[in-house]
Amino acid sequence: MKKNITYNYILQLWLDSKNNLKMQSKLNYEYLITQYIKNSIGEISICKINKININNLFNSLKSNVAISTQKKLLYIIKSSLSFAYDNNYCNYINLSSICLKKEKHNIFILSKDEQSLLESILKEKINIRKICILLCLYTGLRVGEISGLKWEDIDFSKKSLTIKRTIIRVRDKENQNNSKTTLIESTPKSETSKRIIPIPNFLIELLKKFKSNDNYFILSNSERLYDPRYLETFYKRILKKCNIRNNKFHTLRHTFATRSIESKMDVKTLSEILGHSSVEITLKLYVHPTYDMKKASLEKLVEFMSI
Repeated sequence: MKKNITYNYILQLWLDSKNNLKMQSKLNYEYLITQYIKNSIGEISICKINKININNLFNSLKSNVAISTQKKLLYIIKSSLSFAYDNNYCNYINLSSICLKKEKHNIFILSKDEQSLLESILKEKINIRKICILLCLYTGLRVGEISGLKWEDIDFSKKSLTIKRTIIRVRDKENQNNSKTTLIESTPKSETSKRIIPIPNFLIELLKKFKSNDNYFILSNSERLYDPRYLETFYKRILKKCNIRNNKFHTLRHTFATRSIESKMDVKTLSEILGHSSVEITLKLYVHPTYDMKKASLEKLVEFMSI
């Protein structure tokens, strides 16, 4: 084993070994390493890295850093130390006892009244941005996916759309310490995110009115990348007009999934439409009874017991 090698050096070797890693994931790992590891435990010799060092790091983060970020950091540390062990840079370090708090998933959805109001406003003086918001509400598309949609992705005869790309912002590779980002076209989030989704008839008819060049992005009406933040800002303005409480664009996806469950759509179908990697993710996120569902179930029970 090489005693003078720092953990930072190992982290760079580990990153370089990730040949199949998507660019945005690699940039994200580089950012997390720079922000949280490099100046804390990065300069420690790889032979002296131990569970105490790592526990101290996570204790220092605690409530100041989101659990999702801490989970990514723990993955980076576990994977890089496993890489170091496999390549004879250090002894095996068992990190199985390091557990992070479970992240609370407080999913916000639009009520049926809010959804109805939103739809009525969106259908007034219709434009392509309003249609795309409706499309997300009825298909569960992510904001990056709808931003990356081109006219060639719409099959008007089969009344479906195909997710082939997404538009995202990544941190400037030249300077990971600043907040500057660059807009890029990327492949979908995962293999299961590449999917074909049926489009409701009323949306197909609306889309036909705005059909343009096949190579054009639907939202920019050109070959120029469309910034997802523009659609998010427009969505906020619509919410304000509707006097609906402020919420994230992702609420449309949550609302679509919840309404699908309420309408008795089977979970496997919903999971594939959402592009989840497993049915378990869909079950964990969305298959939980709402108050209305509980009330309806109890009323059915009372009706049954009264027979």
